[in-house]
Amino acid sequence: MYRCLLIVLSLGAIAMLPVDAAAAGKSADAPPSCVTLSGQHKAARVSTDGMVVADDGNHLRLDFGRYCDAMMKTSSVMIATDGRENVVCTHGSTVSSRAGSCAVREMRVIDEAEYKRLARRRN
Repeated sequence: MYRCLLIVLSLGAIAMLPVDAAAAGKSADAPPSCVTLSGQHKAARVSTDGMVVADDGNHLRLDFGRYCDAMMKTSSVMIATDGRENVVCTHGSTVSSRAGSCAVREMRVIDEAEYKRLARRRN
């Protein structure tokens, strides 16, 4: 009796597993999404720990999670990911200037209206 119950439970557990290897691989190991910016992008400081970027119809908000000294002491910053300039990703990106650099903790897509509102309100 117990042996039959064990077999039935095992088969039920197997049926719940992903059918193909691709479905099984879609976990936290998926590559982060990135945006390649043109050299003509516009950026504005939102507060001491964030900025917004507009480029070719894309509008992004970058959050650093802490005070970003690199962004506060200069008007010229470089956005890069793994040494690639003008590439910003959900993970691994940095904003740097002569004053230092800050890691991007979060990148979010925002709409144009929010970009304008935040850029106008900059601190």
